[in-house]
Amino acid sequence: MDPTNRIYSIPYNGTDPEWFLQETEKRKQHIDHVYCELPNEEMLSHVRFLFDGPGGTEKNTDDAKAKRARYMMNCAEFLQKAKGNVRRICPVNAMYYQFHSEEELKNFAIRIAQQANRYQLEGLILSDYRIAVLLHALLPELEIHTSCNAYQWNVRQMEIWREKCGAKVFNPPREILRVPTKLKEMHEAGYKLKCLINEGCLMGCPNSICHNLSIALRCYAGFLSCCQDGIADLFRANWILPRWQKHFDSYVDIYKIAGRNSEGDYPFRCMDAYLTENNDMLLTELMISGTVGFAHRMAPPEALQRVTLDKVPDKLLTCQCKECGQCNLCERILQSLVPEEYRERFRFKVKVAR
Repeated sequence: MDPTNRIYSIPYNGTDPEWFLQETEKRKQHIDHVYCELPNEEMLSHVRFLFDGPGGTEKNTDDAKAKRARYMMNCAEFLQKAKGNVRRICPVNAMYYQFHSEEELKNFAIRIAQQANRYQLEGLILSDYRIAVLLHALLPELEIHTSCNAYQWNVRQMEIWREKCGAKVFNPPREILRVPTKLKEMHEAGYKLKCLINEGCLMGCPNSICHNLSIALRCYAGFLSCCQDGIADLFRANWILPRWQKHFDSYVDIYKIAGRNSEGDYPFRCMDAYLTENNDMLLTELMISGTVGFAHRMAPPEALQRVTLDKVPDKLLTCQCKECGQCNLCERILQSLVPEEYRERFRFKVKVAR
């Protein structure tokens, strides 16, 4: 496929709504929809949690409240001003919602439906099947997308979501990009697929589902498992590079850019990098993942300046990390780029003192 024919889902990141719309307008032919936080205080959102400070201890400070309120106001303004200019699909996709009764669950769905009507949304992104069924019954004309947090790994799950919830677009888990045979199976079964391309956890991470659930439950205990085997894990996330998109064009209908909690023009810089198949950007500037975040904590910026996209080996496109002990390609490349004094910081270690 010609790169200029690809379409994307991009995040609204709480910046100035009018400026964001101007930038969206410049790229409108490549944008299927913008996904934006729903201004609802009942929503569980990892984006809003970022305003709470370390450990969630600062959530009631004046600064945290002001940042959260400003973000919410900007989202509300964007949803209003964007109507008719770009399709707006709002995530309701936490991995966990705490309902103590069937009545609570139904009332939550009703309130979400009311907000969808208020903003005249084109659709919602959902991970909770119960909520999806109720919302489809309340608003059968509303477009429903599944979230990657719905963890749909087989066509039977997708069949149920389409039949019972009217789901139109399916976003399989982040890891799906490393299993193209599953993408092919889903696409050939007639499902429209949307896939995250710039965000992904460590391939084979033993903690990914637990991590996501912990975030949903607002458990902020530190996670040290975003690297296991050393600096090579910097390359082993589930994202795809701009130059790799051509291998997915036959299966992926919409390429999703992550970044609701990014700053400034990141969503557009990222989308432009994929559109132009830019191969020169810093890996840590384009990609969002636990491994990249881990790298930022373990090494100073200047130590990561040489890790550009062209240095990532193409072998990773189909690699499932089964031959690491014999291959060591990722390790060798990064050892040539990252100074020795920082390398051991990437190795997962636990120290317990009695």
